[in-house]
Amino acid sequence: MKRQFNLISKILCAFTFLAYIGCNEQTSEKPKDPVQGDKKTVKPPNEIIAISDAKSMYESYEKRRVPLIQQYEDSINTEKGIKKEFDVGRFVYYDYKTIKQYLAYIEQEAKDANVEISTLRLYYSNYPDEEVFPNSKTTIKHPRQNSLMLSPTYNDGERDFLFYIAQGPEGKQAVPLNNSFEPIKGYGYINDTNTKAYASFAPNLNSANVAPAVLQGKESLTLNRGTGVPPPKNQ
Repeated sequence: MKRQFNLISKILCAFTFLAYIGCNEQTSEKPKDPVQGDKKTVKPPNEIIAISDAKSMYESYEKRRVPLIQQYEDSINTEKGIKKEFDVGRFVYYDYKTIKQYLAYIEQEAKDANVEISTLRLYYSNYPDEEVFPNSKTTIKHPRQNSLMLSPTYNDGERDFLFYIAQGPEGKQAVPLNNSFEPIKGYGYINDTNTKAYASFAPNLNSANVAPAVLQGKESLTLNRGTGVPPPKNQ
């Protein structure tokens, strides 16, 4: 009986000891922040610049570019009999959701065309002094105003190319353009009158034995149509 009592006592002591260790382990764990959770920290890219540098660049444009644009555009207004000064735009903006949608869209189209986006170019541009674009007949809301165009590129192993998407026999294909948004000799011929593109997608441009593929349509990946305005004073 005494031996049985000693055995029971040892078992109870063992349970008590294990329970004590378990409680210590639980209390030693730091509670997770319900807001942070397992949030991954994103490091700033090396291309971020100081606010003072941004201000210096803004003021440099104000001094070295705005007067030239102002003088040139005001002279055109004078020729047209317009007495109002030309409003020189200082920035272009897009809704943040539009930018996120655009990035997701071009990644989707590039993947479908089996190419990888290598860079995203921002082109300086200027709206023609017309009411509509000559080819697309799209309305021009801000004639003569400066703007920006965003356009992705892919790399063929030697250099980056602008490109658009066309529908080929095997699905979507990337059709390269030169730096001026023009067709590249050797890659294909674009016929806008019937919305067909005849292009040779050979691994190298010297191959003469590859039959041209018939491509349908021209799907642009270039973003514009932002809102450009003169800057609000002191805001």
